[in-house]
Amino acid sequence: MANTDENERLQLAQLLTCPVCQDIFKDPRQLPCGHSFCLTCVQRMVTSGVPFRCPDCRADFGLVVEIQNNYTLSGIAEEYRSKGNEKEEKNVYCDCCPDNSTLAVKTCLKCEVSLCQTHVKSHLELPVYTGHPLVEPLSDLPERKCPQHDDQVLRYYCRITRKYICNLCSLKTKQNDLATQTCNVMKRQLTEYMNGQLKVLQEKLSESTSSVNSLQEEIHRDRKRMNSLDSCFNSVTVVLLCLWFIVLYYAYNYSLENHKLTDKWEKQETHVQKMYSTIAELKLDQDYSCRWQAPVQSHDEENLMLDLDSVSPYLKVSEDLQTVQRVKAKVEYPNSRHRFMAVPQVLSSQCFTSGTHVWEVEADGSWEIAVAFKSIQRKIKETSSFGNNAKSWSLAHTDKGKLYVLHNKEKTALVESLKTNRLIVTVNFVRGSIAFSTGEGKVTKLHEFSVDLTEPVCLGFGLYRAELSSSASILKAFRVRETPVS
Repeated sequence: MANTDENERLQLAQLLTCPVCQDIFKDPRQLPCGHSFCLTCVQRMVTSGVPFRCPDCRADFGLVVEIQNNYTLSGIAEEYRSKGNEKEEKNVYCDCCPDNSTLAVKTCLKCEVSLCQTHVKSHLELPVYTGHPLVEPLSDLPERKCPQHDDQVLRYYCRITRKYICNLCSLKTKQNDLATQTCNVMKRQLTEYMNGQLKVLQEKLSESTSSVNSLQEEIHRDRKRMNSLDSCFNSVTVVLLCLWFIVLYYAYNYSLENHKLTDKWEKQETHVQKMYSTIAELKLDQDYSCRWQAPVQSHDEENLMLDLDSVSPYLKVSEDLQTVQRVKAKVEYPNSRHRFMAVPQVLSSQCFTSGTHVWEVEADGSWEIAVAFKSIQRKIKETSSFGNNAKSWSLAHTDKGKLYVLHNKEKTALVESLKTNRLIVTVNFVRGSIAFSTGEGKVTKLHEFSVDLTEPVCLGFGLYRAELSSSASILKAFRVRETPVS
């Protein structure tokens, strides 16, 4: 029985073997004569200026040969190759263990390493590995590299070609398909319109021919009554000239309409190309925003803006309410009981009472980024400054590059020095914590406060030293939504 199965497998392997490379078909393409070969084999055999012949039947196809995908043969070859690989089970070992003999339990698609039970704990517990997807151990991870985009891991599976592709290849394929469909639709619409116009012209020509025939009949009847043949000939000539001018008029109108349709088609094609570029940029932005998303979390974007009723007269807010800058001259704002009058500070217009919120900000010069209760004092300098009361927690950066945190007049200097001006503020009502971290490249936590969040909290900016053009901006804000692990 085993010999029979082996013979059948050998026979199937012979049928699935490319006659040129003598290997199992890879991306097979079918020639007009019906024989199939690997795409790479066909490309190597095609030589510019030399007629192409089928290696099997020697059929001559000239200088240009039309090939098409053989999806059925490709599927059978991939199925045969996958069953052969299933028989050769491979153990996946931890890449972090020095002896390389400990079996791995997970594979990180972002780090591209396999981890054992001990080394996977850091990916599960440390916030720095947020956004690193963990999957079952993969023995073919080096093979899941996109051949066109080396920095992309193949994450999507194409059911037609039965191959893994990366997101950039998937987007490019969709764009090409959409462009082809759009061109086909426009070509069909243009053909239908031209056929309709041609039909109308034919009808008008038919009517003109009928009129000519009727005129000829009338001329024939009148010819018997007329004595001069010259007058009859002149009349027919005039009629024919009129008909010729009519034909020229309709032909000219047809040419103008054809030119207008061509210009309209070119404008539509340009619009479609611009639309594809916009879709690609949105896709890349979406991929960048997903770097905060953990395997068991999702997030909802928040439109966080600065509050004009709380901004100090020595701060200037941008029109989109996302950026604030320190100025020397006072800015005239309407009177408000919520405005900071003694210190150059501002709060966000939105405050939060539950959940987990992440705010990515950017600051330059001498600044202070804070999380404060909405009920913080606004008028007295000693009690309204961020960190000098029990209702605010702040991270401050001086003009000399020193970094420290403040709360309730307690100042703690930090050893770390900032190498980036992008920071992340995380407020977790469930854990009762406020954390400050760096937000460019590798995420590094600077400090975390354990607090009792009993009131609505807001994001706050404090800017000092106007000569340094101190400024701060809100780059991104979202709320983390926890989802149960299946």
